[in-house]
Amino acid sequence: MVSRQRGWSVFDGVRFLPATPDAFMAEINAAIATLEYVHASAMLNPSPSTPSNNKTFNGNAPVYDASIAEEAYRLACLALAEGKVDEALHSLNVSLSKCPPEKTDTIDKIRSLISHTTQQLLMYSR
Repeated sequence: MVSRQRGWSVFDGVRFLPATPDAFMAEINAAIATLEYVHASAMLNPSPSTPSNNKTFNGNAPVYDASIAEEAYRLACLALAEGKVDEALHSLNVSLSKCPPEKTDTIDKIRSLISHTTQQLLMYSR
C-alpha cells in the first residue's frame, strides 16, 4: 500500500483567515512586530564573555520568560480597560514574544486578544 504524505504548505499553521483585508494586514503587522522584537531583544542581550560551567549562549535563540509574558499580558489588560488600545497591542506583542512555545493555550489566547485589539484599533483609526 502506498502512503501519500501531504507536502508542506504556507497555510499549515493557519487556523482561520480574518474577515477583512485590514484585519489580515493587522495580523501580519503584529507577527512582524513580534519577530522584530524577538530579534532586537536577542541583539541587545550580548553573549557573556566567560560562559559559566562550559554552557554556550546562542545570541540568535529567542529568550522566553513566562513571568515577563504574564506581566506584559496584565499590562495589556489594564491598557484595554483604560481605552489605550495602541499600548495594549504593544504589550500583547511583548507578551506573545516572551511566552514559552509549549504554552500553546496561552499563545492562542494572546493571539486571539491581539486580533480583537487590532480590530478595535482599526475601528478607532477610521
